[in-house]
Amino acid sequence: MLARAAEPPNRGEVRGSVSWVAALILTAVALPFLLARMAGGRVPSPGPELASLSPVATAPAVAAVLVAATSSWWLAILLAIPAALLIGVQLPPRRPRPTAGAQEGRAQDQFTLRFLTINVLGGQADPEAVVRLVREHDADVLAIQELTPEMVRKLKDADLAGELPFHHIDPRPAARGTGLWARWPLTPLPPVPGTIAATPRAQVDPAGGRPITLTAVHPKAPLNGYQPQWQNELASIRGVLAATEGLQIVAGDFNASRDHRPFRDILTAGLVDCGDAARDRPWPGFTWPSIWPGFVVKVHPQVLPFMRLDHVLISRDGCTARTVQIFRVAGTDHCAVLAVIDIEGSRAA
Repeated sequence: MLARAAEPPNRGEVRGSVSWVAALILTAVALPFLLARMAGGRVPSPGPELASLSPVATAPAVAAVLVAATSSWWLAILLAIPAALLIGVQLPPRRPRPTAGAQEGRAQDQFTLRFLTINVLGGQADPEAVVRLVREHDADVLAIQELTPEMVRKLKDADLAGELPFHHIDPRPAARGTGLWARWPLTPLPPVPGTIAATPRAQVDPAGGRPITLTAVHPKAPLNGYQPQWQNELASIRGVLAATEGLQIVAGDFNASRDHRPFRDILTAGLVDCGDAARDRPWPGFTWPSIWPGFVVKVHPQVLPFMRLDHVLISRDGCTARTVQIFRVAGTDHCAVLAVIDIEGSRAA
């Protein structure tokens, strides 16, 4: 008697198997980024790089749940765990409550300061566009990273001094210069030690109010073997900020985000990220890349940013973030960030 030939699998079974495989592959793609993020982006490589991309990894993780749901509800529930974790770490944190002093300050003495920060990509940003941002948004303080001597000359030609007459700058070739410009006189302070790029600090006393310590930062990116240096620079920045008394504003291209523990450690020095705390701000507020840099493609097309590397941090006590805005600037791969900050106990002249 001849054996019956095996029946071919039906289409439903085939689709189910394909869904299983596709869902598992999508989750496998997302898992390294989730694990790196949960580990805080620790060195060595590729920890910091993978953690940086955890916002991007949310897409395949969610897609895996949707694909799995077409064939297996229990697999969808299982894969929803990493997807939920990735979504959870990207949600905006709870805004800090205003202090009693801040609430009272609204009715009494309060000063509003507008702080603009931008990485100008080794001096390639359009200087006219930078000065136009300062002018149109009435910025009081400007921090620039990757400030070159040539960019300083171009900003002078664009009449930046007409808007912000005082400065404390350290221009350097390539990507290592940093500078501060302000509407009021700046008293230079010792820079943050141990950093490759300039990290100028200064004190400003706006309109005879409470003095504010300004710090412009640009730690080394955690790439090409610089991961330990990146971690050490962020730790050095945190140490200086934690030892500083009084009100502080810290801004720049941190080459780090909330997906990195060294950046979150900086916030424990009594600081708040305006991008998290402002009453009116974009979310997720990604700032990089706004274009593909010239070493990737020569055309510089605009792209959708997927990391928030540029930040304005303020003292948790004595300052309140009102609004944050993000702007594309021609010639640079970083968006500019403008933070409007209410400062207690500062009386406008």
